[in-house]
Amino acid sequence: MPPPVVSVVIAAKDAEDTLGGTLQSLVNQDFAANELEVIVVNDGSTDDTAGVIGEYADRLNLVDIHNPESRGVSTARNIALEASTGRTITYLDADDWYAPGHLRSLTDAITGLGVDFVKTNYLIVNGFNRKLRRAPCAKHNTALDPRDHILPHDASTMVDFPECWTGIYSRSMAVHGLLDFSPDLRTCEDRPWTWRHHLEADSFAVVDTAGLCYRKGSTTSLTAIFDERQLDFIPAFRSVFAMLEARPEFRRFEHKAVRNFLSILYFQIVNRGSSMSREVREKLNLGAVHTLKTIGDDVIDLALTNYGERRLPVIDPIVRRAR
Repeated sequence: MPPPVVSVVIAAKDAEDTLGGTLQSLVNQDFAANELEVIVVNDGSTDDTAGVIGEYADRLNLVDIHNPESRGVSTARNIALEASTGRTITYLDADDWYAPGHLRSLTDAITGLGVDFVKTNYLIVNGFNRKLRRAPCAKHNTALDPRDHILPHDASTMVDFPECWTGIYSRSMAVHGLLDFSPDLRTCEDRPWTWRHHLEADSFAVVDTAGLCYRKGSTTSLTAIFDERQLDFIPAFRSVFAMLEARPEFRRFEHKAVRNFLSILYFQIVNRGSSMSREVREKLNLGAVHTLKTIGDDVIDLALTNYGERRLPVIDPIVRRAR
C-alpha cells in the first residue's frame, strides 16, 4: 500500500473543549482513509482529551500517542514526526481547524509545484470576528529560492511568518532533519525552525488560500502565558545567530535576525512586561543584554535602521547596556 498523501501532526494538552472541532475538520477534508494520516500526541493532559481522541478513532486514520507527563510542544511534535509515514507533513494546533478542502489544496500545491515546502495565508478567528493574515510574499504559485525571501531587514518577510501550521512540508525535509524542533524551547520554537528552512531548503512557494482558522484568545495557549516560558525567544535567537555565524555566506542576514530579535523584545516589554514578575522581567533584560553583547555594533546599528521613533526608546536602554 502506498504511503498516505499527508500526515497531520497535532500536539494536544488539555484540549477536550476544542480538539473535537479540530478532528472533525479533518474528517471534512477531501481524502480517502488511506490518504490522510492524523497523529495526535496527548501530551500529559489532565482533562478528557483522551476521550475526545477515542471518539475519532474509527472516523480517521488516527495514530494516538500518549505522554503520561507533559514533555512540551516541541518534543510532542518530534515524537509525532518520527511516527509519521506520509509523503508530506503538516501541523495543526488542537484549538484550530481547516475549512473543507483546505488540506487538499495544500497537498496539490506542494506536489504540483515540486517544492520542499509551501506556505499559505490564514484566518485569525476571535469570537465572531475574522481577520486575514497574509504571507509576506507577493509571488504566488511559483517555485522560489528561500534565501531570496529573508531580506529586507526593515520589512516583513517570510522569516516573520514562522508558524509551522501555515505550511506543508515534503518528506525529504524530514529526512534531512529540517522538521525537528529544539526540545528545549517551550515557546518561540518555530523561529529557528523557520530560519533553518530558509537557509537550508532548496525551494518553497506561497499559495493564496485561507482555509486555516487560527483561534485567538484561547486561555490555554502559551501566547497567553506571562511567565518565564516566554523568555525562550532568547535562546531561540541565539541558535539563529549561531546558524548565521557558522557559514560566511549567511552573514548578510545577521541584521535581519537582530531586527527580529529586537522586535520580539519590544513586544515582550510593551505587551507583557507589566504582567511579568519582577524576577522574570529582570531575566528578560539580562538575557537580552547578554545576547546583544555577542553581536557586533555595526550589525545592531544596521538592524536599527528605520526602526521607528516610537519603538526605539523602549529598547534603547537594553541596547546601550549591551554596548
